[in-house]
Amino acid sequence: MKKTLAVFNRIMEFCVIATFLALVGVVLLQVYARLFLPKSPHWTEEASRFLFIYTVSFASGLAIRERAFVNVDVFTNLLPETGRKWLQILLDVLVAGFMALVFQYSLRNLGIGRMQTSPSLRIPMNYIFASMSVMSASVVLYSLFEIGRDIRLVLKGGN
Repeated sequence: MKKTLAVFNRIMEFCVIATFLALVGVVLLQVYARLFLPKSPHWTEEASRFLFIYTVSFASGLAIRERAFVNVDVFTNLLPETGRKWLQILLDVLVAGFMALVFQYSLRNLGIGRMQTSPSLRIPMNYIFASMSVMSASVVLYSLFEIGRDIRLVLKGGN
């Protein structure tokens, strides 16, 4: 299981890096074209938007793994250590449940995307809508992993 998760981590990290580098490349192309070419490509704005969406989608699960989302800990700091751990488990369960629901509806949304194409790139929108499925599935997976890890730590009495 750990090896499978490590491979999945590497795939997600690669996808984040690849989409982010592509985003930077498209934006630099647009800047270069506006400064030095008589006409700039019309598709760069749309491509950069789609690449940004996918970068966030791939990174969301990794952010769950690293506990990198912003949170307000004023209330949680008032709780004892055990209370904080159980609250984190509860929050992870709620996030996993909500994102599982989002995943279910995102799959339904893919059918709608097959009937539409993007204006500039002329690609089927279901490829873009799939970013929501990627994000919700990865958040559910990482949330479930964190729930298991946190429950084991609480039961052992460790951090």
